[in-house]
Amino acid sequence: MSLRVSGNNYSNYQNMYQMMQTLQASRTAKSSRIGQAVTPVSKVPRVKTSLVNYTDTLKFVQNYGKGMSDVKLSAAKLQSGNASNVFSGVDMKSSDASVAQVDKTFRPRQGTEISLEVQSLASAQQNRSQAVDGAAKAEDGSSMNFQVTSAGGKSVQVNVSDTAADGTKRTNEQMYQDAAQQINSRRNLGVKASVTNEDGKISLVLNSEKTGESNGFTVQGEMGAAAGLQQAAAEGQNARYTVTQNGQTTSRSSESNKISLDYGRIDAALTGTGSAQIKAGADMDKIVSAVKDMANSYNEATDLLKANAGRGRGTQAQYENFSRPIASDSTLKAAGISYDKSGRMQVDEEALRKALDENFEGTKEIIGGQFGLADKVAQKADSAMSTSSGRLVDQDISTRMDRNQENTFSSFRFLSNFAGSGPYSLGNYYTVGLMLNTRG
Repeated sequence: MSLRVSGNNYSNYQNMYQMMQTLQASRTAKSSRIGQAVTPVSKVPRVKTSLVNYTDTLKFVQNYGKGMSDVKLSAAKLQSGNASNVFSGVDMKSSDASVAQVDKTFRPRQGTEISLEVQSLASAQQNRSQAVDGAAKAEDGSSMNFQVTSAGGKSVQVNVSDTAADGTKRTNEQMYQDAAQQINSRRNLGVKASVTNEDGKISLVLNSEKTGESNGFTVQGEMGAAAGLQQAAAEGQNARYTVTQNGQTTSRSSESNKISLDYGRIDAALTGTGSAQIKAGADMDKIVSAVKDMANSYNEATDLLKANAGRGRGTQAQYENFSRPIASDSTLKAAGISYDKSGRMQVDEEALRKALDENFEGTKEIIGGQFGLADKVAQKADSAMSTSSGRLVDQDISTRMDRNQENTFSSFRFLSNFAGSGPYSLGNYYTVGLMLNTRG
């Protein structure tokens, strides 16, 4: 096994190796005196007196590192210096959801603007029988024998007698329900049947499952009690609309109200007639979510510092730093942010959305611009992450650990020292430890 050692950190490497050898030798000597096996340098000896204190301290340092990393990452999502910040994300919105709604976007382009004029929506064919008294007995000669054929050529034959098996007359309700069941039992027909009831008057209703002129159906035969079912009460029709983009207007037709715009980059749904503008803009939902995430991670880090401020001077200093507001009340209010009575950062989602709608660029600058709120939060996280682990828990080391635990914890402080001197030293620390653990 070879170590990669730069000239600048060679002395660090030598000192680290000597310190780890010394630590290993002291553990070996102690283990020999009590007749126990040598404890590898990478493992924590089992000290019964105050093991909970040591484990608790180590857990805090781990949580501290993770918490500050979370703060840093959440702030980065909002910083303008980050190319993938949420303010640069593009989202497509409709100016009038009653005319058109944007369902999905694929690789949307900044600056895209489309004018949409909807003349008619796509609709399905509907046939409806006469309305009759559902509870009344069927009249003589009201038996049904007709065929329903879809545009695709599939068909179903419907046969309904006006007389039950015991020879009694059936009700109109029974006959209509029987006919509907026979139609719906034909799979993939493309036509669905139902029985409607309005004030005791029932009708047999057929609807094509798909909208559009080419998805209709025909009904032929003896209608009997379902007289009028062979006539279309509403013909299937296509959606008709015009699209204006880049100065060019085109007329379009669609069998469905689900349409595609901007060369397939936008999926939209037509919801009514009229005009709507489809424009590219920032994804407001992502921005609001990112601001709330930053506030949550900042609050969690502050809570962790407050609960552990007594562990060391570094932790106390960072708690005082995080407890100070990141900006003036007026600046925070302009972005829908405030502090509650306990000092926790709060985000008023409604106020934030209003600020983004009314003054997007200004709000963006306050939150994500240079020296903005996200920058200040990131600077606090940087300060916290640059604090040495030994300073974070120096009170734990000096007052809560016995001599044996302090010697044990010294390896953690060695790691802190060498991690700060560069990636080569950190790699050498782990590699030397591996070599010591595997010796003899």
